[in-house]
Amino acid sequence: MAKDTHLSPILGYLVGGASLVLIVAGLKLAASIVNLVLISFLLAFSISPIQNWLIRRKFPKGLAVVITVLLILVGGSGLISILAVSVAGLIGKLPDYEARLTSLWNAATAFFIERGINITGLLSLKEFDPRQVVALAGKMLGAVLQGLSSSLFVVIIMVFVLMELASLQYSNFRSKSGRTGFQNRVNQVVEDVGKYISITGWNGLINATANYLWLLVLGIDFALTWAVISFFFNFIPNIGIVMAIIPPALIALLEFGWVRALLVIVGYVVLNFISENVIKPRTMKARLDISPLLTILSVIFWSWVLGPPGTVLAVPLTITLQKLAKEKLGQNSPA
Repeated sequence: MAKDTHLSPILGYLVGGASLVLIVAGLKLAASIVNLVLISFLLAFSISPIQNWLIRRKFPKGLAVVITVLLILVGGSGLISILAVSVAGLIGKLPDYEARLTSLWNAATAFFIERGINITGLLSLKEFDPRQVVALAGKMLGAVLQGLSSSLFVVIIMVFVLMELASLQYSNFRSKSGRTGFQNRVNQVVEDVGKYISITGWNGLINATANYLWLLVLGIDFALTWAVISFFFNFIPNIGIVMAIIPPALIALLEFGWVRALLVIVGYVVLNFISENVIKPRTMKARLDISPLLTILSVIFWSWVLGPPGTVLAVPLTITLQKLAKEKLGQNSPA
């Protein structure tokens, strides 16, 4: 008599939960490699519309991939050049900021002492040297160079992903009726991730332009750099705006004082509040069926699993898993 090899529902859930824990633990341990691979896929999905447009114009697959990669490399090199020049200029102005930073430090110390506030912890930092900021900037440049050394690995994986997507798009272009279930799933995931990147990218471009104009009005140094940084921080949901505000506000504080710094903060908050909390959530809910709550939870979870890159990868990963889960549930539902 044959034994029943099917697991009970409770045991099945336990096995599934244990498997999920092992998968998450594995991702966390291998985050340094997993992040590079996932970023490669994300970049490939981001630029695949250019490649698809070329294929629809009957460009050969190989040529479409080459043109797409060259365009991205040229654009990326331009952005890196802008940031490199700005960082060099910022380091050059650090001596000018040093006197102002020391003055602010002394003024803050005197303010607390005059009011009888215990600042023992603050005074313990009296040996603080503003020139430490220069060393910090050097470390930041070293981190950037280290990141660039990993970019070759990312580009190589991205090229192979683009080649696979080109083959898939080319077959779809030739025969839509011959698609397999796997091709349909890949197309849907790429399309949804592309929608998210498109929505976030346009939203970030609007924000960056508005922030740039506001910083120009206030006369803040390196306005273009802070605008570019705010564009990329826009891909970090909810907390990206906070991270984008800090550099220009600090520069405004060192250059003009707390009033101008406060104006920078207020301007950023007002300009970004409309798009981040009104336009973008409604657009994402309508086009991607992903709620703001799910967005926040995904950022918390994936940043814990993958580290800082998880804040950028959170929503694309959640969109992908949500799409696959819905299809799996749909397949298992009774007819």
